[in-house]
Amino acid sequence: MTRSTLALSAAVAALMAAPVFEARAADPQAHAAAPKYYFQLQPVKAGPEVDAELKAYTGEALKTELAARPEWASDIGRSGAAAPGTDRTPLVAELKRRNLRGFDVTARIEKLKQEVKDPKPGARNKQRAVEGQLTVFGTTIPDAKLAFSGDGQSGSEGEVSERRLAADTVSTTKDVIKDAIKQAVDQAVFKLSIGKAGPMNEKHKKKK
Repeated sequence: MTRSTLALSAAVAALMAAPVFEARAADPQAHAAAPKYYFQLQPVKAGPEVDAELKAYTGEALKTELAARPEWASDIGRSGAAAPGTDRTPLVAELKRRNLRGFDVTARIEKLKQEVKDPKPGARNKQRAVEGQLTVFGTTIPDAKLAFSGDGQSGSEGEVSERRLAADTVSTTKDVIKDAIKQAVDQAVFKLSIGKAGPMNEKHKKKK
């Protein structure tokens, strides 16, 4: 076989393999790990200092954070619509059929502090400080036993003009909440993977 014939054969083989490669590339989830857990988001818990808009944002941020993780699923059809207090038998059956562990997941805002400080010496603009702390926890479906929890804390401080103060405070508060949620979910998922529901420093607390 001549060199030109070998080159032609190699080119044909490459062209025949290309559609297979393209088909795999077009479906990035084809080889993704199957979900292990299912979650239903529950209303965010917070004190009166947290308005309805921020509570709604916190819930959406938690949902987005969990949904972005391949081991979690939130949509398994109509059987997943039953809420606590209603008949969840169809949901439990569907979870069993799909081999998923189901959880009601809740975010609780433990602390939210928004503060405006005087300008630093020599500066014109005021200092805006935001601090947030929250807990994310999950209880089993349907028996509502605590399965995991995680804590997150974040803060931000910076100079801002009077004109931008209100809008900047809202935007920064959302960033702080989002960062705290990621921390809490990271911790919660890790503890779930090792079968630990309580605080990571639980043993340390008992020794005191």
